[in-house]
Amino acid sequence: MNRKRVALIGLGAVAERIHLPALRRLPELELVAACEINPDRSEKMRAQFKIPRVYDDARAMLEKERPDLVIVGTPPALHAEHCLLAIEFGAHVFCEKPFVERVEQGQPVIDAAQKNQRRIAVNNQYRYVSIYRETARRIAAGEFGKLYSVQAWQQVFYPPTMEKNWRASMTEYTLFEFGTHILDLLVYYFDALPVSISALMPRVRADIHADVLDLIQLRFPGERVATINLNRLSHAPDRYLEMRLDCDQASVRISFGAVAYARLSLSRKRKLPTFDAVLARGGEARVERNGRSQRIATEWREVFAPATAQHLAEFVQDIAADRETKNSASHALNLLRIVRAGYDSARTGQTIALNWE
Repeated sequence: MNRKRVALIGLGAVAERIHLPALRRLPELELVAACEINPDRSEKMRAQFKIPRVYDDARAMLEKERPDLVIVGTPPALHAEHCLLAIEFGAHVFCEKPFVERVEQGQPVIDAAQKNQRRIAVNNQYRYVSIYRETARRIAAGEFGKLYSVQAWQQVFYPPTMEKNWRASMTEYTLFEFGTHILDLLVYYFDALPVSISALMPRVRADIHADVLDLIQLRFPGERVATINLNRLSHAPDRYLEMRLDCDQASVRISFGAVAYARLSLSRKRKLPTFDAVLARGGEARVERNGRSQRIATEWREVFAPATAQHLAEFVQDIAADRETKNSASHALNLLRIVRAGYDSARTGQTIALNWE
């Protein structure tokens, strides 16, 4: 097997929880080195994951190791710099989301990759989670009819004051850091970019300057709509991400995060009671119609590392086949443009038209 040599920039929490476990699942990839400026963190990750060599300088690592693929796992403010550095040394790039911190940083990175015939994928990995992927497959096959509306919501108590890293100082917080996942799923399901966005981001608490309550409406081509409600100050039971997809022949409910219930319900059509129970760490997707609810996909365990491993494997295959990856940098930059329009809408009180060329 001709294994691809991989280097990782950044050994923070995302590397520990997602990138390094994902690499362990892929024998076709060989982790040859990593870079981390925090010496304590560097030593801990080196020992825990048996990383051959750990550097404190990314340029020195790339000059010495010359990897085929670089995973960028640093904070978004450093993504453009580290993507450009990897491209300079001839590597393809797998970048953690969001792609870059500011929209204007994205195109120079894309241009550099094209000039050097390198590819960039951005890790919006939710579409590789089975509950989302199986739903998309069935929608594309016409099983539920036309999709015309999506509702997505999050309810947790987790303001930025509880963060222990770069997120703690963010003022553009929830939509930028988490919302890109939802926007990617909406584009995935509708197979189109939105044509307008309207957002409200009320300042719920005077001591919090970041967006912690985001109420967003998007219009898609073909009289289709989506609403997003992200609440980081909710005292209700945690719901990491809930979605309801309404099609003209059925609805689908997707719960991402731990799901545990025992439920007795009455079927309207059959006039009979039905019982269902589940305990799943990752979540589930259910189709609902005619008064009945049927499970179509379940994630029993932690999903982020396996989904990222699938994404990485697909990216490597795309590189070998010389084809554009679905989660390309260009796609990720469009998601960031939607995020920026959302903040502009909340600031101005206006609906923002999205003109794609």
